[in-house]
Amino acid sequence: MKTATVKRVPRTFGHVLANILSSSYLGAYRYYTLEPIKKIERDQEEIVGGQLINALVEFRRLKEEELSFIAKAATLSAAAVIGIFSWPSTEHTIWVAKMLWNWSFFMSTFSMIGSAPTRLLQHLPEKDNNEKYDERTVKIALNLFLRPVDKSARAGGKMKARKISRSMLWVWQCPAMLMSYSWVLFLIGYALHVLSPVFSPSLGDVSSTV
Repeated sequence: MKTATVKRVPRTFGHVLANILSSSYLGAYRYYTLEPIKKIERDQEEIVGGQLINALVEFRRLKEEELSFIAKAATLSAAAVIGIFSWPSTEHTIWVAKMLWNWSFFMSTFSMIGSAPTRLLQHLPEKDNNEKYDERTVKIALNLFLRPVDKSARAGGKMKARKISRSMLWVWQCPAMLMSYSWVLFLIGYALHVLSPVFSPSLGDVSSTV
């Protein structure tokens, strides 16, 4: 009993930490990434019936919709940072705000160029009646979401179902994470800029040398 409890502690801690880190985009993360992948995990054996193909098609549709929005939002975030640095008042703002704006620009840029998910979507069916996606091809597509098959793990003589791959889950949500963080950092930096008059003059002197 104690051993099982101890083993659950790292998993629980990881789950809580993941929720905290994704809090700024949790709704989008669940709608566009987590729930569709969970559906693929549930339907991984339903190849003949078509449920799995439908799940893959739906995931591709949702992810294309999300990536299109992310590209626009990240572009707007980068443009906002470039625009705010053109303000004369930013020369005397607190240095922390400038640092946050630079990190915001960095994250929005990498969100735009992080096109790995876009390329991966090419391996998924666009329509549920796509004939080229036979059983073998669909199983290959599952590698984009699920862990490799564990041939040593069997349940009643049958291969156990594959679980969601955490590394692939991170890949699929990474553009949304970077875009979200870029806006969070930009807004925090802007709040510090607005509050610059309340800081001591020494902080203003430091910021003018950055």
